[in-house]
Amino acid sequence: MIFSSFRFLLFFPIVLALYYASRNVSWRKWFLLTASYVFYASWDWRFVFLLFGCTLLDFTTGAMISRNNVLWKRRAWLTLSVVGNVSSIAYFKYSNFFIESFRDLMLALGVPVNMHLLNVVLPVGISFYNFETMTYAIDIYRKKLEPTKSFLDFALFVSFFPHLVAGPIIRAAELLPQLRRVPSANWDDLVTGVNRFGIGFLKKVLVADALAPYVDRIFADPGAYDGLTLWCASIGFAMQCYCDFAGYTDMAIGCARFMGFWLPENFRWPFLAHNVADFWRRWHITLYSFMRDYLYHSLGGSRVGQVRQIFNAMVTMTLVGLWHGAAWPFVIWGVYNGVLIVGYRFLAMGLERLPRAKAFLASLPGAILCIATTNVLFFLSFTLFRSEGSLGTALGTAWRMITLDGAGLRAPDPWVLVAYAVVLLCSVGCELRWGERLLERLPSRGPLSVPVQAFCYVVLILVLVLFSQHDTQAFVYFQF
Repeated sequence: MIFSSFRFLLFFPIVLALYYASRNVSWRKWFLLTASYVFYASWDWRFVFLLFGCTLLDFTTGAMISRNNVLWKRRAWLTLSVVGNVSSIAYFKYSNFFIESFRDLMLALGVPVNMHLLNVVLPVGISFYNFETMTYAIDIYRKKLEPTKSFLDFALFVSFFPHLVAGPIIRAAELLPQLRRVPSANWDDLVTGVNRFGIGFLKKVLVADALAPYVDRIFADPGAYDGLTLWCASIGFAMQCYCDFAGYTDMAIGCARFMGFWLPENFRWPFLAHNVADFWRRWHITLYSFMRDYLYHSLGGSRVGQVRQIFNAMVTMTLVGLWHGAAWPFVIWGVYNGVLIVGYRFLAMGLERLPRAKAFLASLPGAILCIATTNVLFFLSFTLFRSEGSLGTALGTAWRMITLDGAGLRAPDPWVLVAYAVVLLCSVGCELRWGERLLERLPSRGPLSVPVQAFCYVVLILVLVLFSQHDTQAFVYFQF
């Protein structure tokens, strides 16, 4: 059930109406849990049992870790949680990747093997909710979180439908306290909810879905097009991916706010990043913070020597790449980003000895240069992220972009550049708070204020319903 679909725009008002039909806290919790499982079952009802199993596993392991003071017992229960969650992801998401890779390696060594791929269906959102349940057990083990005594609260934390299938990745400490009281939305929450859902819907339908046919056509046969067209397609996919995923996050946050819940932000104008490290602090923030806190720091983080720091950063970013997809182009994409982050660290250390260069980069022209360079490096990486062929095809496409190979068809799409310009302009406006400054100058009170706002929101919802009657594409991050 896609947020931008007509089915969801029928489903969600019914959920809201029944949620507010009673003030009883227990009723609201049980109803939201039921609605969330119905939402997840709309893709494939069989995986509801997997969702429940992961919930039961980590509720149990969290409780047992908290009850035991013996270190080896605490570690044993934590190991059960980590192994259980990682095994689940490995089987459903990576089993065929491991089989194919091992088979190709044996063939390269001249050892023929007869191995068949498994008939495995990837459950929607498995990487998201497995990470969330696993962090619950880890935080209890680290004594940063007290376990909840309510299985209902924990089950609702895991399955809460706005964030269930594509994040943002939420930690128990962020949502469980809200679930204890089950809030109700006030007028400001409703206003914010409509605004965020509407903005996310427009990002998804007017930008991401509109760019998808062009991007699909070019990357279906990248060898047929010249380097300029490949750059255009790569920029188009970056805009599609950003507006698709950021649009989903906006809609998720908006849906939660309708019920009075707060979800964490997942994007912060990534195309204004001054360097690659800054980009990852702005793009998919909850994944980056998860990998930083639960993997990078566990490996030693920046508390170890320089060589070990490089190793930690490379391992972390390689696994970030592998998280995005079970294919070697995704792995190389992660390695590429790791190299860029490590390279930026050395560059930053070098700039400390060059005060003039550092001063220039701090100026407006220098900032524009840094932003442009970061965007170019990011767009180049998306040839790996989007590749539908082999790793050789992806690397060949990237090389043709770098060399601006003129062979092949030239088919740039001007709407890609328009979309990029609009995203940049909106990002600058949000960063400089143009909208907030404008609203501060407008009258905020008056007899028509509430009715006019309500009318505008009703019109917006009607427009969304009309748009939703057209076929919309699944969100890009559903496959992760």
